[in-house]
Amino acid sequence: VWIVSTIVLIFILILLTYLLFLILKQKRLSEVQKDFVNNMTHEFKTPLASIQLSADVLRNPLILQNEQRLLNYATIISTEATQLTHQVERVLQMAHAEKGDLQLSKDHFTWQTLIKETVASFEHAIELKNAQIIFDFPEQPITFLGDQLHLKNCIRNLIDNALKYNTGNPQIRISLKASTQIEISFEDNGIGISKNDQKLLFQKFYRVNTGNIHNVKGFGLGLSYTRLIVKAHGGNIYCESDLGKGTKFVIYLPINDL
Repeated sequence: VWIVSTIVLIFILILLTYLLFLILKQKRLSEVQKDFVNNMTHEFKTPLASIQLSADVLRNPLILQNEQRLLNYATIISTEATQLTHQVERVLQMAHAEKGDLQLSKDHFTWQTLIKETVASFEHAIELKNAQIIFDFPEQPITFLGDQLHLKNCIRNLIDNALKYNTGNPQIRISLKASTQIEISFEDNGIGISKNDQKLLFQKFYRVNTGNIHNVKGFGLGLSYTRLIVKAHGGNIYCESDLGKGTKFVIYLPINDL
């Protein structure tokens, strides 16, 4: 009787533990889903409001008399529309990747050129934040065979995070080297990431808590997407960080373009 009772009790405890795990997991998914919807609403609502406001101003015939104001509002519309496009692309790319529909094109390119072209697209943001980009590249071109579009998006995500998660004047050092494998690192002087957050950093929809859910834009898809693309190219990505001491992301990729 004692043996049977013990077995039944152990079974019940295991079942209760499993049910508790499922409840906590469901609660976590519910919170993540709620955060994602809130973020997505805010991400779309803010630029749309800016576009609407700028469009209303441009409808005023008097604006034609001030070319500088006309240019400023046109620039706002262009910038916000580009931001919306990037956000939509991130969501769609992640959805395709999860379905297994991710198609990688294979093109020959040099990493030095790809990185500098991506950094150039942040010219306006770098100027606004008074940021400094430091390149630590070898003289010898490092070539690669891979999908330039997706890899550009990965670089864009890491630079974007380095600029956003910084309360002062951002300084970003981008290093590149190749020996037995290609190593690309992005090191910043930002606010840093706690050890607990680093464990969940590459999970879909996860965002580091900065005290205000809307003070840093994003859906929590950038790093998850970046790791997925890096892994699809046979590599991996790691994070090294301490709170208040900046963050370093390192991408390792195989040498595949001999």
